[in-house]
Amino acid sequence: MMKYLLVLLTISQMSKCRQPNTNSSTHELKIYFGTAQSWSGGAVGSGRGTNYLFYLAPADSAYRFDSVWVNGYRLALKKRNDYSSKDTLVLSATLFFTGNNPESTEGNSKKSIPDESIKPCCDDASFVIRNIFYGNKNFLSSTSLKILPKLNYP
Repeated sequence: MMKYLLVLLTISQMSKCRQPNTNSSTHELKIYFGTAQSWSGGAVGSGRGTNYLFYLAPADSAYRFDSVWVNGYRLALKKRNDYSSKDTLVLSATLFFTGNNPESTEGNSKKSIPDESIKPCCDDASFVIRNIFYGNKNFLSSTSLKILPKLNYP
C-alpha cells in the first residue's frame, strides 16, 4: 500500500513540473514612470487639458488595460504603438475640458466632462492603472508622475 502511495505522489509532483509557471517574468507588469503635460488652446473655445503617458515593462499580450485614475479623474487608456518598443509598453490617456465659445452653434449644447472618481486603491499613489489578465482585474500603482512643462498653443 505504501508503494502505491509513493508512486501516486511522485506522478503528481512530476505533472506539476510540466505546468507553465504563471509567476514568470513575461507575465509580470512593472511601471517605469508616467508623464503629465498640461496644455491650453489659444483660440476662444478650444479648451484645455492634460496628456498623460504611462511607460511600463513589456507585458504578455493577454493583458488588457482599460482605466487609469489620476488627479481625481478616471480616464480611458489606449495603447500607443507609435511610442511603444520591444522594451517598453506605452499607454496614453487624455483629460480634456471643452472651452466655452458663445458664437459657435454648439455653444448651447451639453458639454461632456471627464468622470470624477476616487482611486479604487493605493491612496498615496499618483496614479492607478487597472489591467485585466485572463478575466482577473488587477491594479498597478506608482508615485512616479513626471510633470512636463505646460504647452500654450497660439
